[in-house]
Amino acid sequence: MQTWFFRREMEIMTHDQDKHNRFKIIAGGIIAVLVVAAVCFFIQPQSQASTNPAETPSVIDETPTSDQVDYAAQKALNQDYLGHLYFESGLVDELTVQGTDNEYYLNYTVNKEYDSHGAVYLDYRNTLDDQNLIFYGHYVYADESLVFSPLHQLKEESNYENNKKIRLQLENECREYEIAYVYYYEMGNENLEYFHPNYEPEQFENYIANVKEKQFYNTGLDLAEGERMLTLQTCVRDRDDLRLIVVAKETNVVKVESKTNSQG
Repeated sequence: MQTWFFRREMEIMTHDQDKHNRFKIIAGGIIAVLVVAAVCFFIQPQSQASTNPAETPSVIDETPTSDQVDYAAQKALNQDYLGHLYFESGLVDELTVQGTDNEYYLNYTVNKEYDSHGAVYLDYRNTLDDQNLIFYGHYVYADESLVFSPLHQLKEESNYENNKKIRLQLENECREYEIAYVYYYEMGNENLEYFHPNYEPEQFENYIANVKEKQFYNTGLDLAEGERMLTLQTCVRDRDDLRLIVVAKETNVVKVESKTNSQG
């Protein structure tokens, strides 16, 4: 009986061992298949993308860039449309308008829809031939990534180098600028008046001299009488007596063919 029992136990153990071995073989095969499949999954799309890039999905960035903005289409939506103002770094990227006053676009978007964030707009007194183009935009307390709120990052010199270049894309040209001064305008200070479309020589000299005294840091770039500039203005958190001012020097103008002209 014991011999038979022992032999039966051995048969069972041998049978179990055979099942275990078969299981290991099957499991190993499954793992191998999964590994190959995984390798194909991760490598094959990359290979296809490199040989046939047209088949790769495109990602649409909702933030407009100079190539995406159609001047004619925007102008058709709103006759106040002016152009596209953006930092090369992406710090600020906004479509701009110019109204008949400096009030309306404080609370209306480029598409003339009511919004407390308003729009970025050129001073209504400006013409594009002026010495100083003045743009206004809100500082948004709830979200400092919106409108002109990011300009406050320029108070830190460490943020200057990567954010110093600005472009203004108009109908037939792109104007390029480089930031010269960043400072706080003290409301009522006649020596720091940023809001003149054009300056008399003596007035300009006095303005720049006072700006240099108030600037947060020296950028190494100066403005001389007769040079054209861009001024950006926004509010300062909890300080109704101050405005943040960014003054940029025009460095280049690139002529472009508008879509309106190219389409006839």
